[in-house]
Amino acid sequence: MKSRHLGLVVLLVAVFLVGAACTPTDSTEPVPAMTAALSAELQARAFMRACQEFDCAGAHILAPDSTTQAVRDAIRGSADEVQYVDMSKLGDLAGPDGRFDGGAILIEVSTVHNTERDDVVGVDVSLLRGLAQSRGLAQSRERYQFRGRTYLFLWDGTEWVDTSPDVVDVTVTSPVS
Repeated sequence: MKSRHLGLVVLLVAVFLVGAACTPTDSTEPVPAMTAALSAELQARAFMRACQEFDCAGAHILAPDSTTQAVRDAIRGSADEVQYVDMSKLGDLAGPDGRFDGGAILIEVSTVHNTERDDVVGVDVSLLRGLAQSRGLAQSRERYQFRGRTYLFLWDGTEWVDTSPDVVDVTVTSPVS
């Protein structure tokens, strides 16, 4: 009789252990509150994503002098030297043809904003590239190449990861000029 009870106990323990091993544990953390430090990190990451996407390599990089010190510090570790400029004096950096000297790129990042999903946030980035050479009469009135894009970040339960609108099914709007 004892061996029968012992066998039943062993069977029940084994079933419990197998069930516990197969049950997923929730080790994910809820979406964290947006702190100033986290915002600066995501803004800097959006800055760098834009720079990689639009090929800033070797270009002189400009940013508004209104860029917060926290974002500047976060960018410093990843980007070549960035010159912070007074936006009201931006024209002083252009040559007589109205283009930034040497094809410099101005990158401006917005603050972090929410999307229709609680676990996805965005940062709008504007890039203004001074044209290095004239591209013909048809485009001679074009002073700058402008690009605007929203970079998204998804909370995966442990960290904010880079993502895109298609992956997370979030609608973003981009400025058109």
